Amino acid sequence: MTSAKARRSWITVVGWSPMAVINTLWQACEHGVVPDRIVLLASPDEQRVQQSLRVVHRYLRAILRQYGISEPYIHHDPIDESDFLGFWDTLERVLDRESQLAERLVIDTTAGRKYMSAFAITQGWRSDLPMEHVYYNHMIDQRYNNVPHR
Repeated sequence: MTSAKARRSWITVVGWSPMAVINTLWQACEHGVVPDRIVLLASPDEQRVQQSLRVVHRYLRAILRQYGISEPYIHHDPIDESDFLGFWDTLERVLDRESQLAERLVIDTTAGRKYMSAFAITQGWRSDLPMEHVYYNHMIDQRYNNVPHR
């Protein structure tokens, strides 16, 4: 017996700024885009990224509880930030996997390096994926850089 697919899988990169990840998901939830699966792509070798990952994990659990997801599935996939092709392959593999596990996919391209955002946007155009949204949260004013959305 196979378990039912998740409704929505959210895929994003975690970098140095945890609020880049947190605020985009928070705003999406306010507009009815509430994931029950989260995939966080992060470098296991970067201490600052690992610290961000802990903050992101804590916030996302709290935010999703407010939107009816009491126990979201949160998965971490390792990436090597200096390996462009490796990141492309990892992202492609993650999207293929998640398309089998969730009815809809959302990619948040806000956090991470510029090439990661470009690759995620490009992958978001694939016609073989149940892509619902590709997000990029642009910050106009840097004074909100590490400030929660609300």
